[in-house]
Amino acid sequence: MSEINRSETWKVESTGIDLVPEAEQTGKPIELFWVWSAANIGILGVVYGALIVGFGLSFLQSVLAALVGVASFALVGYTSFAGKRGRTSTLTLSRVIFGVKGNIAPTAFSWINLMGWEAVNVITGTLTLAALFQAMGLAESPLLTGVSLLLFGGLTIVVSLLGQNTVVWLQTWFSRIFGSMTLVVVLYIAFTTEWQRVLALPAGNWLTGFLPAVSIIAAGTGIGWAIAGADYSRYQSPKSSNKSIFAAVMGGACLPLMLLMFTGILLSVQLPDLASAANPIALIGSVLPSWMAIPYLLTATAGIVTIAVLSLYSASLNLLTIGVKVKQSLAVSFDALLVLAIALYVLFVSGDFMGPFIAFLVFCGVFLAAWEAIFILDYLRLRRHHGYDGNALYGLNGQNRGVRMVPLCCWFLGALSGLMVTKSGFIDGPLAKGLFADSSLGLFVSFLVSLIAYGLFLAAGGERK
Repeated sequence: MSEINRSETWKVESTGIDLVPEAEQTGKPIELFWVWSAANIGILGVVYGALIVGFGLSFLQSVLAALVGVASFALVGYTSFAGKRGRTSTLTLSRVIFGVKGNIAPTAFSWINLMGWEAVNVITGTLTLAALFQAMGLAESPLLTGVSLLLFGGLTIVVSLLGQNTVVWLQTWFSRIFGSMTLVVVLYIAFTTEWQRVLALPAGNWLTGFLPAVSIIAAGTGIGWAIAGADYSRYQSPKSSNKSIFAAVMGGACLPLMLLMFTGILLSVQLPDLASAANPIALIGSVLPSWMAIPYLLTATAGIVTIAVLSLYSASLNLLTIGVKVKQSLAVSFDALLVLAIALYVLFVSGDFMGPFIAFLVFCGVFLAAWEAIFILDYLRLRRHHGYDGNALYGLNGQNRGVRMVPLCCWFLGALSGLMVTKSGFIDGPLAKGLFADSSLGLFVSFLVSLIAYGLFLAAGGERK
C-alpha cells in the first residue's frame, strides 16, 4: 500500500475477503503503526483512565494497571502475523479452524462485537462533536445532538466506503495532528493538576481492584481489537519481518493509549464524576480554556472518525465471511444503518452510555478471549507446517466446507467457563462470587480454558481430523 498510486487513495475498495493479490502486498510495518495509533488515539482513552481510578486504586497502581492492560495488544500483533501470511481477513482465516460453516458462529459474534464497538464510536464521536459546538457557544439540546449524529455518522460512512487505502492515508495524518494536540493538552493538565491530591490517592486491593481494572482495559483494547489484526496486515509485504510488524502494532497502539489514560488518571481528581457522566467528553472539554478546547475537540472528532471506520470496515468483512453475498460497499452501508439505529436509541431513549458500555466490553470480551486463544494456537501450528490453504479458506474442491465440531466446542467451553464467573450485566454467572464478584476476571478464565482444551486437541493429533 505504501507504493500505491495516489489516485487510488480515494477509490472504493473491491477486494472484500478475497486473497490479496501478491502484487498488492506492498505494505510496510510503519503503516500499521499509524493504523493502530489512530485506532487508539480517541478521546475515549481519557475515560478509560478515569475508569481505572474508579476501582479505588492509587496513582501508581492506576498507571501500572494501564500498562498491563494495554499489553494485551500483543494479541493483535500475533493476529497481524497471520494476515501477512494468509493474505485475507482475520475471521476468514479462522475458517481453517472451525470449517467454513462452523466458522459462521464465531464470525457472527465478531460481527456483533464490531457493531457494538462501532456504535460506541459513533456515540462518542457524536458527543465529542456536540461538546465542540457547546464550546463554541451553542446550548445543549436534543437538536444539537441530532445534528451532531447526522454529521458524524455521514462522514464515517463516506470514509468507510473508500476502503483501506483511504483509512491508512487518513490515519497517518490524524495520528500526527490529534497526537500533537493531545500532547499539548496532557502538558496543560500536568501543570494544572494538584499533584498532592493525585499522589494521596489511597492504595486499592490488588486482587479485587487492580486485576478487574486490568481486565476492563484489556477487554476494551487488545482483546477487543485482535479480531481485526489480519484485516490491516494482509497487505503487508512478505519481506516485512514479524518483529517489525509486532513492534509497529504495539508501539502504535500503546503509546497514544498510555498518554490518554495517564491524562484520564490525572483528570479523575479534578472531575471525580468523569467515568459516570452522561457526556464525559463535554466534561473533559469544560476543564480546558476555550482556545484549547475548540481545536482539541475538533481534532478529536476527526480522530474518532478513523476509529469508527476501522470497526465498520472490519464488520463489513465479517458480514462477507458469514456468507452474505453482497459487495463490500453494500455490507458497509447495511452495517452503518444498524449502528445509527443503536446510537439513536442510546442517545435519545436510554440516555445511559457508560453503564451499557462497560457491560458490553465484559460480555463480548469473554467470547473474544476464548476465540483468540484458539486462533493464536492454531497460527503457531500452521507456522510450523504448510501455512494457510486457500482451498480450505473458501471451501474449494469440497475441502473444509462443513463444521469442525471439536474446535467449536473448545470455543464454547472457554466462553461458557468465562460467563459462569462473570457478572456482565447481560448474564450474571452463578459462580461470580468472591474474587470474581463485580470483576471481569472471566476474560482470563475463558482464554485459559480454550487454550488448554484446544491445545489438548492438537496434541492428540486433532490437526489431522
